[in-house]
Amino acid sequence: MVRLLNWRVAISGVLLSVGLAACSSTEEPDYAELQTFEEQVSVNVAWKANVGPGSDEHYSRLAPVYDDGVVFAAERHGNVVALNADNGRRLWRQDLTPATGFSLLGLFRKGPPAKLAGGLTLDGDTLYVGNESGMLYAINKDNGEIQWQSQLEGEVISAPAVGEGYVVLHLGNGMVVSLNAADGEEQWRHEEEVPALTLRGSSSPVISAGGVILGTNNGRAAVLVLESGQMAWDERVATPSGGSDLERIVDIDATPVVRGDQVYMLAFNGELVALELRTGEVVWRRDYQGHRTPQVAGSRIFLTTSESHVVAVDRLSGNESWRSADLYGRSLTEPAVLSGQLVVADRFGFVHWLDRDSGQMMGRYEASDPIQVAPIRAGDKVIVMTIDGRLVALTD
Repeated sequence: MVRLLNWRVAISGVLLSVGLAACSSTEEPDYAELQTFEEQVSVNVAWKANVGPGSDEHYSRLAPVYDDGVVFAAERHGNVVALNADNGRRLWRQDLTPATGFSLLGLFRKGPPAKLAGGLTLDGDTLYVGNESGMLYAINKDNGEIQWQSQLEGEVISAPAVGEGYVVLHLGNGMVVSLNAADGEEQWRHEEEVPALTLRGSSSPVISAGGVILGTNNGRAAVLVLESGQMAWDERVATPSGGSDLERIVDIDATPVVRGDQVYMLAFNGELVALELRTGEVVWRRDYQGHRTPQVAGSRIFLTTSESHVVAVDRLSGNESWRSADLYGRSLTEPAVLSGQLVVADRFGFVHWLDRDSGQMMGRYEASDPIQVAPIRAGDKVIVMTIDGRLVALTD
């Protein structure tokens, strides 16, 4: 399950090896068995829809996105769809699988899977998604037509940031590239030093206050000037330590979260850090490790750690409010934040509702197939996507 590519470690192998070891051993599993609880949230299925074949065994970050009554989703093989959020009816479908020529009947002959991996990002009327071959597509959200496409010099394995007329991507080789949002023409690029051994993933950038905020593969937080790509500041978030190469991995794969004048970063084998957005000065540090993007709601930060603990942290002080270890080792997604609950999914295909104030288990749904990407909130529904390309809309 661990795939080496220029000495990069496939994150799916790192995270799923625990489960494989447990399945092949007669010893007690090193993940939490689900316990009974008093159900306070009754989960119902509103609709199901199929996007395509899914991600197979590949690690995927292609979470659906929602806007104005429409759910947009994509899967590795190349299918991008728009669905009515009320009933799951398909509004349009775009197949990005490359054609290799014409068949005897004069029809396009499809090639290998498109290997979609980076996205989705929605901005205005345009939906952005990229693939492992370095192609970025800009798609009209109303009809699915391709507005433009741009070939880049690196894998697109994280969602691009879009704003102020720019599309900024953090490629798999560590390069940061800015494109013109109107036509996809390159405007500037910034290269970062990449360690010999890293997780297979890149932090999605964030555009805010005229800057591009991102986490790097060498454990640093950085801000680039949006107009030029010049470095404004950088600050170390994680320092390599330990005796093995794996222990010394300090990637920041989680997307930075900006609230007010602060930015929050979470590093693998590192820390959760609050930084001043303007200067990079550290406000506080806390000993949490993970690669899933923290979620901020009100005065709290909600995150899932590398051990699949769900934690609530006070945003201003960094003090822990509560922690739930009930789902440890289950490779949890980042949480979706509802009005009174958090929703997380796991690699066994279960979706869990937790109380926002206490972390107490409130509800559960079994989707059967593993889930790698975070649930999303879509109006009064929660949308989950399984690795076999199936969307499920849930209500409580």
